[in-house]
Amino acid sequence: MAVILTIAGSDSVGGAGVEADIKAITSMGGHAAVALTAVTAQNTSRLREIFPLPPEQVTAQITAVVEDACIFAVKTGMLHSPRTVRAVASLLGELKAPLVVDPVLFAGVGASLHKEGLAESLAKDLFPLATVVTPNREEAETLSGMKITDDVSLEEAGNRLLDLGPRSVLLKGGHLEGNAARDLLFTREGILEMASPRLDRKVHGAGCTLSSFIATGLGLGMDPAEAAREAKRRIYDSIAMALPVGKGLLVINPMATLFKEAMRSRAMEEVRSAVEAIERRLPPELVPEVGMNLAFALPYPQGYREICGVQGRLVRVGDGIRRAGEIRFGGSRHMARALMAATAADPGVRCVMNLRFSEETVKRLESFGLEMGSFDRTNEPDSVSSMEWGTGEAIKDIGHVPDVIYDRGGTGKEPMVRVLGRDPQDVLGKIAGLMM
Repeated sequence: MAVILTIAGSDSVGGAGVEADIKAITSMGGHAAVALTAVTAQNTSRLREIFPLPPEQVTAQITAVVEDACIFAVKTGMLHSPRTVRAVASLLGELKAPLVVDPVLFAGVGASLHKEGLAESLAKDLFPLATVVTPNREEAETLSGMKITDDVSLEEAGNRLLDLGPRSVLLKGGHLEGNAARDLLFTREGILEMASPRLDRKVHGAGCTLSSFIATGLGLGMDPAEAAREAKRRIYDSIAMALPVGKGLLVINPMATLFKEAMRSRAMEEVRSAVEAIERRLPPELVPEVGMNLAFALPYPQGYREICGVQGRLVRVGDGIRRAGEIRFGGSRHMARALMAATAADPGVRCVMNLRFSEETVKRLESFGLEMGSFDRTNEPDSVSSMEWGTGEAIKDIGHVPDVIYDRGGTGKEPMVRVLGRDPQDVLGKIAGLMM
């Protein structure tokens, strides 16, 4: 059991601080030990008060933990005062464990969480001990003494922070502009960029959760780059599946990836059941020349490995339909591309299947009361995925994800009908009138 020590403040609404840290560490299989630095009275809208603990009490907690348990990694969050930083640093300097420093200066609701001189003390006393430092844009500007306005200043600020002594600096991109959330990991060897789609939401507790994921990864034996990549994957889920706890910011959900992983078996069974129904009841003339597939994604999929389908597709065999391979995650890249585009526009749309195109099939589906969308492959740009581009074009034309997206093909491209829905049963329900 990897014991991860978090040294941070408490958040009364349970979205940030040690409350978020404990959930993040636990979700990765670690055990969270805690040294509390302050109690805050805050919610998802505002910070009311801070009640800091004396540095002697903070170090007493750390001493009690380390004299009893083997610490695999340490994470520091809100330390509030220079005195607490110096007291904590004096102990951590003797503890030979990876250290992640989240230089918390401001709450997610915008209020200050530090006393004067904290930034200077963090840089002087704690950064030289750190394996990874994880500032957001505002913290990086304060600590580096410069404004971040573009990629050039971003790189300069990251290198300035690296010069303060940590082994690496992860400059978080959630507060930067652009369609992608870009995080940059600065090391002596160079810069590693990690990007994910930007989610249109603000959450409470993202910084605490990310740094805890990294610390746990380090405690489990990952190097800083591996730990940062895994944390990036998990923080995307945590933000995407954030919780509406109060009236203000959404609250981060550090357990999101764990919940998604628990859905895998059920998702495979839902696909299996739908495939068996297709094999029994769908007329084989509806199978396209390229084969048929049904793809079902976990919530907010981050790639093919989170989309379940039939490896080798469903094919026509005589007067019937049979699957040509196993049902597994990553088994349907062809339809997964279309599904990724659809779920990006509407996270509730997580399933798609394809049918052979005919004007009669399109008319019948329309007669069922389904909303139809289409795209023209003659307008398709070079070097794009037809499935992804075409799905996106149809959605853009309508303004939302329709029930059906079809195209009439193009040079070397078979025309196709795609039926979209919430899950396999929803998709099968939409084509029930085509079933035997």
